[in-house]
Amino acid sequence: MAGLQRHQRLVYLKCAEGYELIGEGFTALNVSGNAKTEEKHWVHEQNATGGLSGYAPAMAFVSEMDDTDPVSLYLQEIADTFDIGVKAHTDIVIVDTWKNGTTSGTKAARKQDVVISIDNPGSGEAGSALALTGTFTYDGDPVQGEFNPSTKTFTEKSAA
Repeated sequence: MAGLQRHQRLVYLKCAEGYELIGEGFTALNVSGNAKTEEKHWVHEQNATGGLSGYAPAMAFVSEMDDTDPVSLYLQEIADTFDIGVKAHTDIVIVDTWKNGTTSGTKAARKQDVVISIDNPGSGEAGSALALTGTFTYDGDPVQGEFNPSTKTFTEKSAA
């Protein structure tokens, strides 16, 4: 029996017109947890003690420029102007398609504010597609909820 596959975790980016699936032209979405640790070394102890103080997650993306895909077009606008303002601050919704939501047709999801930074704004080798790579840096804590893929709407989970 095969385990869960990459295509079963979908990511939607909030573009100008609403949420759009990150898919066509994207070859990688890699999350790094970037754990933040603290270390204390007391004068009466030989070894230091450590602990986990938090995370600073980021999701790197690798894609090819596509003039028909809304996500690619949104990212291209940021790349063309090296925008650091409103357009670069948006959110993503991560959808686990194997987990049903509480409402018919929805899936368990989490919304995450992100800041988009571009590493490669459209360059590459001769004869190859223009590359577009960068990072969605997580900003704050995720919001748990559910996502309806048909309507592309996120609903926050109510506090119990």
